[in-house]
Amino acid sequence: KVFYLKFLVHLIGDLHQPMHVGRAEDKGGNDIQLQWFGNGTNLHRVWDSNLIDENGMSFTELAVEYPKMSKQQIKFLQKGSLLDWVEESHLLAEKVYASVEVGEKLSYRYSYDWWHTVEDQLQKGGVRLAAVLNEAFK
Repeated sequence: KVFYLKFLVHLIGDLHQPMHVGRAEDKGGNDIQLQWFGNGTNLHRVWDSNLIDENGMSFTELAVEYPKMSKQQIKFLQKGSLLDWVEESHLLAEKVYASVEVGEKLSYRYSYDWWHTVEDQLQKGGVRLAAVLNEAFK
């Protein structure tokens, strides 16, 4: 049960990272080489870890920073099916692809421009994971 629970948590989290539902031909942005504060990286890694790590906050600190949500806000985020959530992330992935050019040097501006989106995706993932877990353990 522990293995499957960990897998479910990972799966729900990953589907909210837009590059995990990116283009197959570039392996979800893994083949799009970039610079992050002067270090080589790729678009997938920027979204998987660089943006969050650059913020310098632990996951607990990030969670504490989120404003409390009303029951109505939570219900709104939990609407739709798993496929709806995947499609939402896929549409976001297209915007992320359009936000960079191969070899581009990213730093504070990119982080500033996209941080709110990262926060939104983390929050959606958490709220939606809670819905899935509540349904599974009724």
